[in-house]
Amino acid sequence: MLVEIKTLRVENEGYKRNISLGRVYVNSNNIISITDYAGATSFLIKEQSGLSEEKFSLIKLSEGSNVQELIAFGSAEQIFSTINGNSDGKKILND
Repeated sequence: MLVEIKTLRVENEGYKRNISLGRVYVNSNNIISITDYAGATSFLIKEQSGLSEEKFSLIKLSEGSNVQELIAFGSAEQIFSTINGNSDGKKILND
């Protein structure tokens, strides 16, 4: 089942970083773990981003023999309950 997740994107342009939110669709069967990620909050405070009051999580995804990490918008508990709390086929996190 595909799940839509709002993610934190950081583009490094040398001396300047662009911070934005994006969306990605992942197969929920490929999720290995979801943990709260306080590192994103401290980074956003340093960058003086307006997102520093938000909660973020680190999602680890299995891609065959590789593991990809996503920084997702929302606490681990919010993401977990959203993925498991609805059986309509498509789920949206933090709309």
